[in-house]
Amino acid sequence: MPNTPTLEISLPAICANYRLLKERHAAHNIAAVVKANAYGLGVEAVSTALWDEGCKEFFVATLEEAIELRRILPQAHIGVFNGLLAGEEKEYAQHRLTPVLNDVGQVSKWRIVSGEWPVIIHVDTGMTRLGLSESDLKALLHSPLATGHSPLLMSHLACANDPAHPKNAEQLARFKRALALFPKAKASLCNSSGIFLSSEFHFDVARPGCALYGINPTNGANPMQPVAILSAPILQIRHVEHNETVGYGATYKVSKGSRIAVVALGYADGWLRSLGNKGFAYIAGYKVPIIGRISMDMLALDITAIPSLTSPPQAGGKEGENLRAEFINKEQTVDNVAAACGTIGYEVFTRMGERVKRVYV
Repeated sequence: MPNTPTLEISLPAICANYRLLKERHAAHNIAAVVKANAYGLGVEAVSTALWDEGCKEFFVATLEEAIELRRILPQAHIGVFNGLLAGEEKEYAQHRLTPVLNDVGQVSKWRIVSGEWPVIIHVDTGMTRLGLSESDLKALLHSPLATGHSPLLMSHLACANDPAHPKNAEQLARFKRALALFPKAKASLCNSSGIFLSSEFHFDVARPGCALYGINPTNGANPMQPVAILSAPILQIRHVEHNETVGYGATYKVSKGSRIAVVALGYADGWLRSLGNKGFAYIAGYKVPIIGRISMDMLALDITAIPSLTSPPQAGGKEGENLRAEFINKEQTVDNVAAACGTIGYEVFTRMGERVKRVYV
């Protein structure tokens, strides 16, 4: 294990999550969302593993992400959520990419260069982000792009993780009205959480992201396998000789006789500063608190309760001898960490910085 913060990623677990989602989907058809460097876990390793598992359709957010993915997967179908922006037409055609068309102007531009290339039209059913309104869709009814192709109509659920939320039924009804305008079109409405709604939401293809990476797509027990362990090396163990304070701002007091582990993980690595004085880590199976503010490059843990941990790790020892603290593991999942700092697992993973070494198992 390298002497740096390390995110150990289980590709078999990601593939197992893909299989579970595919099995739950009524049409057993899944397109993997690998935007933002596969949610921070590494797009090359993750997308290659999913391709080998049988996934042939992928979505990313930007043209740059799509070009990178095309280099990795020459034969995959790649859709781009952000759509066809000004001046990008030739690059989409050159790299055989499919923009998700988000307004009437993008539809007109894509008609010029698309030929027989697949068409994805984004319908706004109430998310009020990107997408065409119902009136925009009606204006396309006689467009060659609509009549000469069998487009994929897609939309995005806003509240699918809450099955009882009335927004789900509202969006489904609006999506069905849109589909009625294009009877030959295929359809995609489900995100990760949508796959766990009833089959009437499923249509032809789903687009899971977070659930592939072990983030809970439901409000109940997590049906997905955890996929990552975040750990970092202990730089020093301090034996407190006097009553003292810890870190910037002197926000935490420790008593004489306490022991503190200083760990090489900080907000420059993506560990959220809001976890100072309230987050936890695990060392040798013991749950220990983060004390003091989190710094750019390090943080402190109170390890007084660990009886056997009394001396610093040995530099230059055998591989694996140096002690590490775990911050995401089976005991403390990415969702647990997110809840502790008032965010979501997506942010925790995508914030992981370049100094965090990705290791695949």
